[in-house]
Amino acid sequence: MSHARIATLAGSALALAFLTATPALAQDNRGNDRSEESSEASGQVQGEVVLPGRIGGGRQDRERQRGRQPAPPSAEEVQAAASAVAAVAVPTCQVTESSLLGMREGGAKLYEVACASGPGYILEAVEGAPTAADCVLQSSLAWQLRRENPEAEVGLQCALPGNQNRVEVISGYAQQAGVSCNADEAIAWNTRVYELGCAGTDGYRLEKSEAGAWSATPCWRYALISTGTCQLTTAEETRTEWPKLVANTEIAACDVEDVSWMGDNPQRGAFYELKCSTGEGVIVRFHEGATQQVYSCVDAVQIFSKPCELTAVPAATEPEAAPAG
Repeated sequence: MSHARIATLAGSALALAFLTATPALAQDNRGNDRSEESSEASGQVQGEVVLPGRIGGGRQDRERQRGRQPAPPSAEEVQAAASAVAAVAVPTCQVTESSLLGMREGGAKLYEVACASGPGYILEAVEGAPTAADCVLQSSLAWQLRRENPEAEVGLQCALPGNQNRVEVISGYAQQAGVSCNADEAIAWNTRVYELGCAGTDGYRLEKSEAGAWSATPCWRYALISTGTCQLTTAEETRTEWPKLVANTEIAACDVEDVSWMGDNPQRGAFYELKCSTGEGVIVRFHEGATQQVYSCVDAVQIFSKPCELTAVPAATEPEAAPAG
């Protein structure tokens, strides 16, 4: 993976500055309460038997101490507060789990929430303008950074059990794009580009449009039409998809050795050059998941105004002129 990709992601919403700082965690004072209650119950203070509440440090002092250090909120209180923040920051999230992560020096509280569907979020309860960071995006950034440096600092990460679902969430995006597979890994490259890895088969590059619609490009095609490659799909997994280009055609017996992309036509589909292991070369028009037409490389120049590149085609010989006389 290139540093450029990490820079792109780090510059996106994934690398929200507030997530790289460590919040001051809420304090649990129950240990102090237990020690005081134990002393009171025994009635012993420096060897003297006394009645509870009759010595310094009794109930009134404890109440004053609790006033200075309030007890942490209950799980129900955290859930209610986090749900209220989520309702403003991410209205689509129906909160199923929540935790209080801490508080900023300025008083803004940090919450983590898991949602009934889709990704969870880390929320900062800024007065009037709460912010939300997508757990899947945060996790993907950590994956990328640690891939290059296992000791890399990756900032605050989501920890709730319901938020350990990166593959599940991205698989859901793939289904919205009309594709699915037995996914074994998935990551976000940025806020609009995701990748789904499939066990033993070709994966997909997923893109979200400005309008929110999802599209999917098979990794074998993405490698042909761009300068990049999918990171979660191996070359062997990609090659398993090429036989689909010749399935149920007159060249179905072709053991595809190599493929190149020649171009797309919006109405007619995509054109690919194939090289068979026998050395034979053909061009196929692939549309709606199947080959619609096969052309010989001999006719490539006439039809496509350029020759096949994977297969050498002998130059046509000029017919010998008839002898004079």
